[in-house]
Amino acid sequence: MLLTRITGPRDLDRLTPEELDRLAAEIRSFLVDAVSKTGGHLGPNLGVVELTIALHRVFESPRDKVLLDTGHQSYVHKLLTGRQDFSKLKSKGGLSGYPSRAESEHDVIENSHASTVLGWAEGLAKANELLGKQDHVVAVIGDGALTGGMAWEALNNIAAAKNRPLVIVVNDNERSYGPTIGGLANHLATLRTTDGYERFLARGKDLLERTPVVGRPLYETLHGAKKGLKDFITPQGMFEDLGLKYVGPINGHDIEALESALQRAKRFGGPVIVHCLTEKGRGYQPALQDEADRFHAVGKIHPDTGLPISASGADWTSVFGEEMVKLGEEREDIVAITAAMLHPVGLTEFAKRFPERVYDVGIAEQHAAVSAAGLATGGLHPVFAVYATFLNRAFDQVLMDVALHKCGVTFVLDRAGITGT
Repeated sequence: MLLTRITGPRDLDRLTPEELDRLAAEIRSFLVDAVSKTGGHLGPNLGVVELTIALHRVFESPRDKVLLDTGHQSYVHKLLTGRQDFSKLKSKGGLSGYPSRAESEHDVIENSHASTVLGWAEGLAKANELLGKQDHVVAVIGDGALTGGMAWEALNNIAAAKNRPLVIVVNDNERSYGPTIGGLANHLATLRTTDGYERFLARGKDLLERTPVVGRPLYETLHGAKKGLKDFITPQGMFEDLGLKYVGPINGHDIEALESALQRAKRFGGPVIVHCLTEKGRGYQPALQDEADRFHAVGKIHPDTGLPISASGADWTSVFGEEMVKLGEEREDIVAITAAMLHPVGLTEFAKRFPERVYDVGIAEQHAAVSAAGLATGGLHPVFAVYATFLNRAFDQVLMDVALHKCGVTFVLDRAGITGT
């Protein structure tokens, strides 16, 4: 097996394109087999296999800093940096389910919440600049994490430094846990469906260069109008208007295309966004058929079918979900809020029964709390269901906007104690 020969990122340099494709297939088989025995984040990692291989071929970790937002998609990164014993994944004495500084010098961020990676990257890039280092910083952020306000606060600062090198990889799989929602998701969807710009320009160049006399000058004029044409064909102006160079969309499962895009971004002397299109759960049919979250996180499953090995008993999340439906039938003023976690917090059935009374705000807990205050002031009773640790972000809003104004809001904190197996 090729995978067993990979003890560090530089071992990838010796592989041919055909061997890299074989390695990607071996990694997917390994992940399905290993994670089905222990449970863990399967879908996200199946989606970033080629992207992670390309990142480690182009950048030289640990000298270059490869940062993974949230880190639940770090399993492939672990495999390529010499950690291939997944027998005790997420258990005592085994590998962490997230990057871990204690495990490897290749791990930078241990276990931050979503949307923070751009802030980390911006700080590291500033440090490199001040200390005169030539190291590269590359931040991988999922499209779902771009619904978090922190990401845009960082982008605002990143864009202000036109000559400070920083590579931002947007891993666009249209999902966080479930499908990504909101205006940004719609914008990225537009980019995904209008990726014909480069092909259009290339065909135009070939045609015009074969046209005597006027062809070449006309092409130069066309190329000079590239910005306006690009905005017409691919509305990526949102990024470019911020002052960020945009590369993409790139097929996130084409290693050669990924390497080419990342090499260009690496050579650019300022902030660059590389937009990669990936498929969550790629290569594993049970995950692809799971519309809820593409096997974002699974317990112990049968690797062939994806079905749980043992039936689980009742849990607090399902009890809460059942009660929400009952209360919703009794009271028309009850509405539910989720921060990109509709299924994990138990609101699936409520959403099916009362779709117009559920608000998914994306990974934006601060906004969720303030929006809840507005809903309450407007005459409704909002129920914000959120993982306990994610509410850390909204303490200020709970105090200053909900409590100070005496707004009737119910906060339901899932995972508020010892969790997992």
